[in-house]
Amino acid sequence: RLPSSVAHPHRPPPGLPLSFCRVMAEPSSSDDVALTDIELLQAAWINELRAPELLPHEHELVLRVKEQVAEQEARVEELDERDSLLRSLYEMDNERTNYQLRSYLRTRLEKLTKMAIFIARRQGEADAEARPLLSRPEQNFLGKYLALYQDHIDAEAWSSLQHAEQLPEQLRQIATAAAGNPLNVTPDLSAHVFCTARRACERFTFHDEVVELQPGDTVLLPYEPIRHLVLPTASAPPLSRSLVASDRCSQCGQVLDGSVQLT
Repeated sequence: RLPSSVAHPHRPPPGLPLSFCRVMAEPSSSDDVALTDIELLQAAWINELRAPELLPHEHELVLRVKEQVAEQEARVEELDERDSLLRSLYEMDNERTNYQLRSYLRTRLEKLTKMAIFIARRQGEADAEARPLLSRPEQNFLGKYLALYQDHIDAEAWSSLQHAEQLPEQLRQIATAAAGNPLNVTPDLSAHVFCTARRACERFTFHDEVVELQPGDTVLLPYEPIRHLVLPTASAPPLSRSLVASDRCSQCGQVLDGSVQLT
């Protein structure tokens, strides 16, 4: 059972570095193990690095990790000079966690700038009940980036053409760029990815063959047939939960059941 001092099921007990502790929760079966927030962050980070599309933002997980890092930094400040080894362990652990967190956020920004128009359209078409694709800072960044992009196109392309102002507004707006236009980059869902089954997966069809992944299976497959299985790490311990109806792909509406981890 969790120690009484642990407020969150994924939070390590006070006094232990973040990455040095696996918190055991109340499992639904003997094979289920709850993951720490640091392990969840690593899973979200690797998924984001490997997936060809932008995945839903792990907002709650990011907030929890930042809070835990801040607490651990405060703990380091309280150590005296005789605890140099423990101080080094804490600082090394924080550096590792901050690296993963920054890389996760940086990878998302790279995808945002690369597929800005596509993502903006996807945001506009998203189901209100679907899991948010972008955090609020990312939404602000996307809006400002598209505005700068439009200003650049206006200055470099349309300003050099005579009577460009007579062209239809729809033609001059980058937001209306058609699929295949260099301005409208879309994710390559046919790209192959390595993935590992975290638990028995629901059967799916690939090239007229039925695929059934068992726990621990690692396979190389196109991303599209397994995209609804990609792990949504922040909502709950992924190994000890059933399907969550609110975790749906904002593009295709399929339930994200957390059965597959990209590797």
